[in-house]
Amino acid sequence: MRPVARRYMQEFLPAMAAYVVVLFFSTWALRHVEATALRVLLALAPAVPVAAAARAVLRFVRGSDELARKILLEAFALAALVLTLGTFSLGLLVMADVLTMRADMALLWVLPVYCMLYGAFAAIAQRRYA
Repeated sequence: MRPVARRYMQEFLPAMAAYVVVLFFSTWALRHVEATALRVLLALAPAVPVAAAARAVLRFVRGSDELARKILLEAFALAALVLTLGTFSLGLLVMADVLTMRADMALLWVLPVYCMLYGAFAAIAQRRYA
């Protein structure tokens, strides 16, 4: 494994493990807390390890060679394009009362869907340049 990939795993995996722990704790605690300020902190707590994971991804991209960076950034761009067009289309369908969707669930799925799209497009781009 290349040093940049090893560093990525050493940063990304603990961040994701922390995310799971913080998410479960935050979800549990939100059921038992009524103070608004504390609820804000608990609700936003899972974003901290996600930010650490995003930092690991950014450091991985910056540490990669030119071809790998091209593949990664192409995947990022395609994922962003598909996600924004998809969410825009969903918004139009909701506005037209064709589809009903809870706003909180729609917003919560943006990052996981982006990550899945990025992974798929990165795999496709990797095969194309291999």
